Amino acid sequence: MLLNELKVGDQANIIRIADDVFRTKLLEMGIMPGTLVTLVLKAPFNGPIAFSYENTMLSIRKEDANNIFVEKMMNHA
Repeated sequence: MLLNELKVGDQANIIRIADDVFRTKLLEMGIMPGTLVTLVLKAPFNGPIAFSYENTMLSIRKEDANNIFVEKMMNHA
């Protein structure tokens, strides 16, 4: 599944980042396969999304989020 397909509040592990240039930028910020992220905000009208990881929040374009493959974590009740 893609990062952009998560709902606000969902947690997921990053599996793969498809775009090489974008992957390099994310690696420089400490985001790599295995990083646990939480979707915090989805802006309307195909706007950016925001997610948090390791006490950091990052906002990215929807197009970039479509290059990040994730595995959704199951919520425990």
